[in-house]
Amino acid sequence: MRSWPSAAVSASSIWVHGPVARVPVTEDEPRTAYGEYGTGKVAIEALLHREAVAGGVPSVVLHPGHISGPWPSITPAGNLDLDVWRRLAVGEPLALPGLGLGVLHHVHADDVAQAFERALARPGAIGSSFHVVSEQAMTLRGLAAGVAGWFGREPVLEFVEWAEFERRVGAGHAEATREHVARSIAASIDRAREVLGYRPRFSSLDALHESLRWLADSGEVDLGGQQP
Repeated sequence: MRSWPSAAVSASSIWVHGPVARVPVTEDEPRTAYGEYGTGKVAIEALLHREAVAGGVPSVVLHPGHISGPWPSITPAGNLDLDVWRRLAVGEPLALPGLGLGVLHHVHADDVAQAFERALARPGAIGSSFHVVSEQAMTLRGLAAGVAGWFGREPVLEFVEWAEFERRVGAGHAEATREHVARSIAASIDRAREVLGYRPRFSSLDALHESLRWLADSGEVDLGGQQP
């Protein structure tokens, strides 16, 4: 990599952050990652920045949120349970833990691509990290309300304890939700705006809308004959 003529742009994750003291969290906050995935991303980021400072690999590190597009994306329940979409579409109760106040920060894949293009074109970005997310993070209950609204409904939400949530959705989906809710990352994009000129085109709900349309068109999810 040291022989490359231009900067290396690394795709990391907002999961370099774990529990934080201030929101929206900035790139300068001390790293509080936990779990193999997050701590691995922190180690790679640190290595690349050391190389850049030492005159080795000129690099830029991007931290995308929950990348969404025409594929299954993280639902308003903080997991990949396709039944979440159906329940919101047809008006069936949707269980959420933690009063639905867990936070998710999505980003559309096109906006991630935009950030990569801009990072490669800006020498001033070398040696820095940038969050790449939508304009605003959203709570689980806020996302649920937005999705239900596509079908002319209010969401029917049932706020339950974790044990009941796991009983209803299964251990795998419950663990995915727990991993997202425990972090509840709302990331600042001020640095990306200033240095990269990053301007996200998609809101969190816009990104999820494309994902759900793809799921419906490909027959992956039953929306009761409705289109989002």
